[in-house]
Amino acid sequence: LRVLVKLVKLKTKEEITQEVYLCDFPLMTERGTFIVNGIERVVVSQLLRSPGAFFDAREIRGKKYFGGKIIPNRGSWLEFETDPSGFIGVKIDRRRRVPATTLLRALGYERDEDIKALFEDVDRGEIKLIDETLKRDPTNNQTEALMTIYRRLRPGDMVTPDTAKELFDNMFFNFERYDLSRVGRWKTWQRLPEIKPKNPEKIDIKDRVLKKEDVVAVLREIIRLNNTPQAEPDQIDHLGNRRVRSLNELLRERARVGLTRMERIIKD
Repeated sequence: LRVLVKLVKLKTKEEITQEVYLCDFPLMTERGTFIVNGIERVVVSQLLRSPGAFFDAREIRGKKYFGGKIIPNRGSWLEFETDPSGFIGVKIDRRRRVPATTLLRALGYERDEDIKALFEDVDRGEIKLIDETLKRDPTNNQTEALMTIYRRLRPGDMVTPDTAKELFDNMFFNFERYDLSRVGRWKTWQRLPEIKPKNPEKIDIKDRVLKKEDVVAVLREIIRLNNTPQAEPDQIDHLGNRRVRSLNELLRERARVGLTRMERIIKD
């Protein structure tokens, strides 16, 4: 697939028009099949785990300890888990864990009192989970939290407050890097009705990146599940938690990769 592209230099107003290679699409045969690497193939719709917020549990010595995941359509996963001590940790992109309160500080909830106030009404078990997590949190403010997260994600790299903030913002609040998708946002609102707006019909781009309220609501639900004796985790394999990925989405993803590559080359 080649595309005719016009590049306009904004300062000089100079225009360059050129045919650019975007990506490979196999041609469809008359039978509705595709020839890929010389082999006739049929494209099948996939059943994928839907993006959104999900809650799971692991059993340790006969007791369930609940965790949760925020799964985007595109971007970094957040995976929370509770230890038997009551400590709640979070992994970003399956890297090393940080305390969940470090993530909250990075999002702007800096003081211990502000963090405790978010969970007062749900953190009423025999172990105060947020207190246990704060005890093991080495950070005291947003800058320290951002730098701690940066070191976990990029061990060995030099870190400054600005580079740490830029990495964090790009990972979760930049639509080009993080997309919860309309399905993912809708599923998150369904599972966590406390953050659902009054008129949820319209989902635009600002709703499809991560929000501070999402993280707080997921942590509140994890604490509530841990403090509820009869609580059960979500069924990840339930068809209600899956979605169909059809052919147009596979094609769109290939075209997006090509456009992203082209954008990078132009900037270089």
